[in-house]
Amino acid sequence: MKNKSLFLLFVIPAIASFASEDAIVADRPGFSTGTQTVKPKVVNVELGYQYSFNNHDTKQSSHTLPLMVLRTGLSEKSELDLLWDGLNVDKEEEQSRVTSKADLSIGGKYKLYESAQYNLTALGIFSLPTGTSPSTSDSVDPLVGILWDYALSDSNTLFGTVQASSSQLDHNRVYDTQFAIGTSISYTQTVGSFLEFYTVMPSEPTLRDTRVIDGGITYLLTNDTQIDFNIGIGLTKYSSNFIGFGIASRF
Repeated sequence: MKNKSLFLLFVIPAIASFASEDAIVADRPGFSTGTQTVKPKVVNVELGYQYSFNNHDTKQSSHTLPLMVLRTGLSEKSELDLLWDGLNVDKEEEQSRVTSKADLSIGGKYKLYESAQYNLTALGIFSLPTGTSPSTSDSVDPLVGILWDYALSDSNTLFGTVQASSSQLDHNRVYDTQFAIGTSISYTQTVGSFLEFYTVMPSEPTLRDTRVIDGGITYLLTNDTQIDFNIGIGLTKYSSNFIGFGIASRF
């Protein structure tokens, strides 16, 4: 989640705003996490697949699934989140494939402000050292953030996030800041799209900044089920490109 190049964490709150009021609002796809929370006694199950490859001369690629996010409401303003990227199958040029398990993350969201035009939500997540090398940091890693969106019209919304996270790297604690801004557009009551830019900036000088522009399309099969397709392009040779798809269902 913290890189989302972990993505985790595929996430656009406003994409489903074009549908009826009781339609599912998924936290995938995309880098930014949505401002909306799941209602109490309701569970969102969000799953996906992503293939990523870098621009560097090592020519590394990775398959990741099921990119699982489980969300359930604690109150009208808060939700509990359980996140697990799942299995990573990494391949570097002229090297054998390496399969590993990602760390499990737990956290939640709390609505700070809500209106018809503007929303502000706090995000907090802890990644737990449950995975295997090279996908685990072998430490408890926190992430905190502020999520926002602003409706420009009935069919167009701006959104973004400001986040900070910490992780363990070679027995040293590394910090990074993450920023994202994007826009979502609705075309019909069931079809929407988004486009966003995000960057991850580590405190460690030997680590490179990530800069990516990504976008995608969402489609509501029913009020309780959304499918999506997304793609990302790294803007530097140290930033990964990716392509993915997924589904979100509400129970």
